[in-house]
Parts: sequence; structure tokens; C-alpha cells
Amino acid sequence: MFQLVQLMVIIPTSTAVVERGFSTMNLLCSPLRSTFSQTKLTHLMHTCIEGLDLNDKTLEELCDAFKDRKPRKIML
Repeated sequence: MFQLVQLMVIIPTSTAVVERGFSTMNLLCSPLRSTFSQTKLTHLMHTCIEGLDLNDKTLEELCDAFKDRKPRKIML
């Protein structure tokens, strides 16, 4: 009986979290960016919903790593 009570406490009473996840996915995966792999999309969704995990690196280190990446060109 105790296990059933624990399950009832864990089960969400609304679908707001799921709807928020689908909304985030639709914002990230637009027709122009539809070639994301499942792993990349999952990581981006976690970052958008949970925020950045800055435990390992500082913001300055993340910015420096982004600046040092290979430049991308957009074909118009």
C-alpha cells in the first residue's frame, strides 16, 4: 500500500511540463534547423529548459571556446 501512495505522489497532476517540452522542441527544431540529431536536440532542450551547467567551466571559458571554433559561412 505504501508503494502505491508513493507512486501517486510522483505522478504529475497536469501536462504542463510535457507541453512546455514540446513547445521548446518546436522553437528549437524549425524548418531551417531540421537536421539536428536526436542527441543534439536533447542536449539543446535540456539547456533551454534547465539552463547552462556551469559547474565545470566559467562563462569566460565557454565564450573563449565558442570564439575559437571554426567560422561558419551561410550560403545565400
